[in-house]
Amino acid sequence: MAEAQLPESSEPVVVLGIEGVRRIGSGHPWLFPDHIVQASTCDGEVVRLEGPPGRPRGMATYSRGSRIPLRIVQRDGGDPLPDDWWVQRLDGAIARRVDSLAVGASACRWVHAEADGLPGLVVDRFDDVAVVQAGCRWADSITTALAEHLVAAHGMTGVLARHDGPFRKLEGLDEEVRVLAGEVREDVVWKQGAISRRVAPWTGQKTGTYLDQRENQPWAAAVLPQGRCLDAFCNDGGFTLHMAAAGSEVVALDSSQPALERLAALARENDLEQRIATQDVNVFHDLRERVAARETFDSIVLDPPALAKRKPDRVRALRAYKELNLRALRLLRPGGRLVTCSCSFHIGREEFLGTIRDAAADARAQVVVRDVRAAAACHPRLVTFPESDYLKVVLVEVI
Repeated sequence: MAEAQLPESSEPVVVLGIEGVRRIGSGHPWLFPDHIVQASTCDGEVVRLEGPPGRPRGMATYSRGSRIPLRIVQRDGGDPLPDDWWVQRLDGAIARRVDSLAVGASACRWVHAEADGLPGLVVDRFDDVAVVQAGCRWADSITTALAEHLVAAHGMTGVLARHDGPFRKLEGLDEEVRVLAGEVREDVVWKQGAISRRVAPWTGQKTGTYLDQRENQPWAAAVLPQGRCLDAFCNDGGFTLHMAAAGSEVVALDSSQPALERLAALARENDLEQRIATQDVNVFHDLRERVAARETFDSIVLDPPALAKRKPDRVRALRAYKELNLRALRLLRPGGRLVTCSCSFHIGREEFLGTIRDAAADARAQVVVRDVRAAAACHPRLVTFPESDYLKVVLVEVI
């Protein structure tokens, strides 16, 4: 439904239709254009939500022209939020990560957007540097004040805006990478247990690297058999380094030469270069060739990029996940174990397990599921927001 404009007023208001009111009742934090009946002319602000007949329904950030124009920040009552509401939520989110940093890592996600009540806002901490991504107009509007607070209240020496992803275009926002406060080095060292890691906040994936596997990487090294291991789609080597440190010989595959160069450098810094062999390959083709050559491994990690970035990609992605897992199972020795992952939100947990089941049937292998995990605790999953529960990590064993 096209939006009708409300007269200018001192308090921005958006009027919802019946379906929008029902959507709020479901607990989901996103409302879409067809949920809106009338809207103020504001953009990037917090607005009061009303439903027929003028009853307050809560507060939300508003981005005109976005595919997700309303992101809920408060349900039901229409009382105005205090000016520092987002600072309170930011500090609360950081306080909840104290245990995440206590497990032996000096990096974690400090803010996980809607799952922390801060729409469109991601903040990752790497030692004394914070990297920010703003995925909606409201989050973009607070980045300067946010950076100042991170320096003053949380001891960051530098804060970087990584506003260079496709999510910015969808919101009609400019893409940029710039320092918001202090100084940000090109290379930041952080610790993951006994492993020294490096992140390139200016140029690395996402905010510099992927932190959602932060807890799964040392876990995998502990539960996978030592011996000859394969890390497919290794990126900068989070799984590889931990498996090598546990005593395995690891073949690390990826199609990104810069990522493999970073992994090789980290292998040297951690005195693990004798146990790690990197190969710049098309992983799909490489696995097929290894199966044809009858190679075998004691353990394998499959952590591909999202294969279903859009809903229409689902069927193709399910076939690809099945094929990857089929090849991995054929490469495993009896008693071997596989950690297989999917970060595609559009592929559900049961569907992903189904691809493993189908792959096991085609491989004629007896396969048992030993564990099913999700993203690190610093990536909380909001139960009414299924988009926040995207990472599937499954440990299986060939018996």
